[in-house]
Amino acid sequence: MAFDLENYEPVAVRLSRWLDDCKQRNVMPKVVTDLVHYLADTAVFRAEIYEDDRLIATGWEEEVRGSSPVNRTSHLANAETGAVGRALANAGYAGSDPSKRPSREEMSKVSRYEGSTSTENGPRLASDKQRNMIRAVCKAIGRTVPDGLDQMTSVQASRLIDELKKQEGARADAPEDPF
Repeated sequence: MAFDLENYEPVAVRLSRWLDDCKQRNVMPKVVTDLVHYLADTAVFRAEIYEDDRLIATGWEEEVRGSSPVNRTSHLANAETGAVGRALANAGYAGSDPSKRPSREEMSKVSRYEGSTSTENGPRLASDKQRNMIRAVCKAIGRTVPDGLDQMTSVQASRLIDELKKQEGARADAPEDPF
């Protein structure tokens, strides 16, 4: 591992800091989580962070049952916690060092995914995590999953995820349709 987990803030610390901040500002905090995808032991959660009734950030996380010792029994809880941590980071609660945006929990997963998507003679293909994230976000925003998802490179998948999340954010800001 080329990084030190001690340099990354746990989700529980981020959450506590945000709750304290909301209390000081006399704002009502609310966290809403949603299991948006569960198939073949892969769970994808979406978390929404609200202050009063205003959505301030979202976050996504995926976990696969059995991909680590803790995920043998707790992959759903891990995915939900990770989504909350990512939403808090997106709301500006990423720790004292902005370059350490991922939570400690996210960084602890890096080593188990390293090298798992390399091909022998070409660019790295999109990981299962990236493909599942694309499927989940497409479902959440009512968009069809793009053709060729299984042949997409990791870089292409990352760009698509960013684009889809922007669309999701624009959709969340749009006024609701009347009855």
